[in-house]
Amino acid sequence: MMKYKKNISALGVSVLTAVMVLMSAWIMPACSDDNGGDLKGATLSVTADGVDITDMEFSTYGGQKMITLVTNAAWKMSVEDTPEWISLSNRSGEPASDEDPRYIKVSVSPLGDVESRTASISVRAGGIKKTITVTQRRPASTDGDGWETANSANNNMAVGVNLMNTLDAVGDWFDQDDVSAFETCWGQPLAKQEWFDAVAAAGFGVVRIPVTWYPHMDENWIVKEPWMRRVEEVVNYGLNAGLYVILNVHHDTGDGDKNWLKADYANIDVIGDKFCRLWTQIATRFNKYGEKLLFEGYNEMLDADNSWVEPTEISSYEAVNMFAQMFVNTVRATGGNNMHRNLIVNTYGSGGSRTRLDNMVLPEDKIPGHILLEVHNYSPSAFSNLMGEIDDENLPVWTPEFEKTLGVELDLLIGYSQKFGVPVVIGECGSYDKIADEERAKYGKFLSTYSLGKANVSVIHWGNIMDRNTCEPMSPLYVEGLLEGKKGR
Repeated sequence: MMKYKKNISALGVSVLTAVMVLMSAWIMPACSDDNGGDLKGATLSVTADGVDITDMEFSTYGGQKMITLVTNAAWKMSVEDTPEWISLSNRSGEPASDEDPRYIKVSVSPLGDVESRTASISVRAGGIKKTITVTQRRPASTDGDGWETANSANNNMAVGVNLMNTLDAVGDWFDQDDVSAFETCWGQPLAKQEWFDAVAAAGFGVVRIPVTWYPHMDENWIVKEPWMRRVEEVVNYGLNAGLYVILNVHHDTGDGDKNWLKADYANIDVIGDKFCRLWTQIATRFNKYGEKLLFEGYNEMLDADNSWVEPTEISSYEAVNMFAQMFVNTVRATGGNNMHRNLIVNTYGSGGSRTRLDNMVLPEDKIPGHILLEVHNYSPSAFSNLMGEIDDENLPVWTPEFEKTLGVELDLLIGYSQKFGVPVVIGECGSYDKIADEERAKYGKFLSTYSLGKANVSVIHWGNIMDRNTCEPMSPLYVEGLLEGKKGR
């Protein structure tokens, strides 16, 4: 009898188990659990900028990139071996449709002393697994033909000064064929080798040489030889001193009646023809010069209405991008050393706002790694006196509030550099020269060091800080503060 009861019990358990299995199959679909079970008809899309990705690359300074995830299943993300240098904004979630995708931010910290590193991100949903290989490597210092890349050049330039109000000056109260009169008409002495030597000896890495060309072009837009010869002589002063030299087209842009280089989309064919003819002449003249000479296509280009804020027409942003591409194409077409020369393009008006950065399209180039982006920054205005608002009887000191204002703007440049892997040149900046030297030094140090370890940003001061006559620092503490940006590079 006991044996019979035992068999009945066993039979009952077996039946119960079978019923539970059947109910489970009926109630629960064959779907993915959090550990990756199969889901019939599961889908998983992982894209960046609309393109399926299996790899992501970051530069030396790291940064952030967005992944777009679409799936009809619950999903999980993980970093294999959990390296500390990668972080994800989110690691799991519910299904995400095309209409309501999930955006995951991948953040990578600066590379540090190693040459490169690699890790993998796994994405799992409904039994599907996708792997994204993340690579971070130091940019090459030279290209395949041994020419220094833009990243290396910008890092080496680090901090510099402008040869301001000299070759960029214009006037009409003197003999227009007198080259020396043009060079000195805005109050500066003639450029000389000793000044460039002193700039290099002080520790600066680059001199930007602004040049205005239109007063020295004939009716056929040909640059007159005396002017071209003097420009070349001054460029050689900088190179002889061991400095990097940036040569540009300066007050051909701007808001005057004679400033012909405009972001004027309606007239871009005519303006572009003149622009390309000018750069063909400049590039041809300097073709044999080495990698320490950089070309800057244009300075502060404005629209036809001379708007210093946002352009009147959105097409003016497109015009700037077209001129940037014309510049690169024209220089490369001259061949020789210009095939590898590092080239600088500017945003609209050389502004660094989010709108101007968002509307800037970096030009395509035949050889990668030789483009730099330039902006100008005179923020905060209450310290640079950009708008003439400083009271000489109540001069400002450098404050945390000023640091916050400037830091926000520098973060935009850092983000752009990280996103596009392009070095950024702050081609003009400065502080009011009547402010106490020790306060200017605080500004200089903050400006030049803020981006270190975050992005490749160089800083070039506008204004007199190295006396053009005595060749001595006019603001020694300020010079010292600016040069802090060279340390640790």
